[in-house]
Amino acid sequence: MTDELQKIAASELELGMYVAQLDRPWTETPFLFQGFYIHHSDEIAELKRCCEYVFIDIARADSSASEAEGESRTITRVTSLRGPILAKTPPPAGRTRATYERAATVEYEMPAAKAVYEDTAKTTREIIKHLQESGVLNIDLAQQAVAQVMDSVLRNPDAMTWLTRMKRHDEYIYQHSVNSCVWGLAFGRHLGLDKESIYEIGLGCMLQDVGKTRLPAKLLNKPGSLTEIELRIMRSHVEHSVAIMNHTPGVTDRMLKMVQHHHERFDGSGYPDGLKGNGIPTFAKIGGMVDCYDALISPRSYAIQLTPYLALREIYTWRDNLFQPEVVEQFMQVVGVFPTGTVVELNTGAVGVVISQNESRRLRPRLMLILDEKKQRLSRFETVDLFYDNTWSDSSKFWIEKHVDAAAYGIDPQSLYL
Repeated sequence: MTDELQKIAASELELGMYVAQLDRPWTETPFLFQGFYIHHSDEIAELKRCCEYVFIDIARADSSASEAEGESRTITRVTSLRGPILAKTPPPAGRTRATYERAATVEYEMPAAKAVYEDTAKTTREIIKHLQESGVLNIDLAQQAVAQVMDSVLRNPDAMTWLTRMKRHDEYIYQHSVNSCVWGLAFGRHLGLDKESIYEIGLGCMLQDVGKTRLPAKLLNKPGSLTEIELRIMRSHVEHSVAIMNHTPGVTDRMLKMVQHHHERFDGSGYPDGLKGNGIPTFAKIGGMVDCYDALISPRSYAIQLTPYLALREIYTWRDNLFQPEVVEQFMQVVGVFPTGTVVELNTGAVGVVISQNESRRLRPRLMLILDEKKQRLSRFETVDLFYDNTWSDSSKFWIEKHVDAAAYGIDPQSLYL
């Protein structure tokens, strides 16, 4: 316990305090992230309900925190051991929500997914190169690639989403297209959309930044912030993308609107048209969400690469502003509180890597244990399921304590299956 942490009764909590620890495991409460600022009175009410006392970090108090008058906020939560708190998005009237069962384990699906991912990355390079040389988008190649990825995602999305973590600085434009496609397909699957809609989302996400092929490479790879002129040029990629898509057969109206508006933001601060709220097309909201997430977790010349866990925390702070809260919350269910590939430490001290999600219990995924309680590397990695495994599913004994830096323990999550 550091000197900065102070034990305080839940009844004495105030706005602006930073809650660092609870009097019980985080997984026994409905709070999503381990450590947060109290910005709203409903968070205090929830803490009073769950805890007798908490530990606050007095050095991180936010004296400027205030609750907007009359503003209604959703408590910082996604799921708890008592069951899912966020209901899945109900289908519009007249539409039946599709259900896609996992037809394969991540271990079984990984070899096929890896082959498809590599083939799709190669195909994407061909599409981009052909577009740069001829100005023509080869939609047939793109459609074939998306169909293959979609088949894998529908069987088990964890394999493909794991593969999105294979990053290389010099291939961002290709991998971002493929990874956005994967996340778009996984999002559509989670929402229970019909296969035609999922396919359109995947293809739209793959192609929504094709206009960047018409921008100077020097600008795309520039480290640091852009000047106002450079920013205007960068944003013009949307106009170029729309022009390319308008001259491409097989592009649907929903795909075109996704490409045109995936940089619009919920509060109206986006571009090119400053759309806000429900004025942003649904497919564009999905496209914008996955585009942002993959950018945050990718190595880029102009920004720090975040781990999936930290990227998700960042995005969560943007709900109600940059992104519609419901879109953020549903995407977090797709990714998981501890995304696939995240290195985590259990309450016992053991360290493992999240290898797949449990859709009904996002705080209790499947893990591959790498280090034992004394941080010694295991001679044989053990796969455990914190929800279904009889040995490990006892929530009173085992839970994820925190996300940890993989480099601190010399763990390379990408190498475990690849």
